[in-house]
Amino acid sequence: MSLFTFRRLATTSSSSTTNSQPEKKAQAAQLALQSLKDVGSLLSPSDPSSSSSSDDATQPIDTSPIYANPQLFPHLSLLHQGQVVAELQSKYDKNWHKLQRKDKLLGYYISYGNWGVREHFTNWSQPDSAPLDLPFRVPSEIRKVDPAPTDVVKPLEMVKLSETPVRIDQFDYKKMDPATKFCIYLIVFIAMVAIYRDKNVGEDGKPVEVKIEDQYEIARQREEQERVKRVEEEERRQRESRKWYYLWLR
Repeated sequence: MSLFTFRRLATTSSSSTTNSQPEKKAQAAQLALQSLKDVGSLLSPSDPSSSSSSDDATQPIDTSPIYANPQLFPHLSLLHQGQVVAELQSKYDKNWHKLQRKDKLLGYYISYGNWGVREHFTNWSQPDSAPLDLPFRVPSEIRKVDPAPTDVVKPLEMVKLSETPVRIDQFDYKKMDPATKFCIYLIVFIAMVAIYRDKNVGEDGKPVEVKIEDQYEIARQREEQERVKRVEEEERRQRESRKWYYLWLR
């Protein structure tokens, strides 16, 4: 083998080694990417339909069917309900004269549902009849056809809208739900038991007060009292032992 041939073989081998290194790096990167994809597929749900449905649940929806049929609003998710309310609120924040009828109907449905405050109004579908809670008669009774400036206008009598037949049940505050009744009855029962105890049991039934006494302090006070008594007794004996002539010896 000549020197030229050896150099050629060496050059060929070195060039093949140099070309293989970038390929190995690309293959390593591809393997690392594939391993990351495998780990992601393990953590994510295996069903592709579920992943697509979860993506659809977070995407904005077309609100035109909701405006066409407001009864579809309760069946929406909380996210999509917020989307519809925000879109409707943006329309209400602008000029109200530009509101369409479908916008008003959807807003009313979101606020009051199918009936709302007009739940017991049976004549709502009759445009010629007056609402049932009007405080005056329809048609109005005309007192005079030709009023004069000197006519005395008297104030109308006070009318309580809550006393109209259709509003009695809505404004009946005397009725209470069972939970409120139970709480009130329980409070009244506890108050009656407390009053009975205060009136009949009295001082005999009150809790006994526990007094903590210091035995060492009691013994010390007793010894001090005995000492004072002994001193007083000694002084008394000394006074009695003196004779009458001791006064002249002073």
